[in-house]
Amino acid sequence: MLQPNNANASTCATLGLALLIPGLLGPFMAVETMGQVERYSIFDLISRLSEEKQWTLLSIVVLFSTLFPLSKLIFMVILSTTIVPLSNRFCRILYLITEKTARFSMVDVMVVALMVVALKVDGFASVDIGWGTLCFFGSVLFSLLAGLLLDVTRFNPMLQTAKSIDA
Repeated sequence: MLQPNNANASTCATLGLALLIPGLLGPFMAVETMGQVERYSIFDLISRLSEEKQWTLLSIVVLFSTLFPLSKLIFMVILSTTIVPLSNRFCRILYLITEKTARFSMVDVMVVALMVVALKVDGFASVDIGWGTLCFFGSVLFSLLAGLLLDVTRFNPMLQTAKSIDA
């Protein structure tokens, strides 16, 4: 079992951030239609949804594929290091926000989006994943690992009490 370790949590969160940026900007998928190949990144999808005024889908993609993952990873770096000196109260608030937003799965949303695209173009075009997808998925894995490794006893009084009872 993984033991909480803020140095490892910080490393994983930083690696997650390093992979998230190319995951958002890099080619997420390549669509081949009648011999022509077009590559799309998540940001391309966002601007296309905006141009087509698909506000609901745009909101879902922006929230779950950019804002939640980015904020979660930044918060994990802040919580697992002493880069930004914060009070325990503020750390608890950041942790609660991180914990609540982490419940929304980034991978599920992207898989559903890929399936929708694949279903819309079935028989008309072929869809291949790009390296941006792999970076995004790697970012998700590092984010999950950082969450498992984060030592929350520093700012969670309930866990401090349980830890002192166990000792």
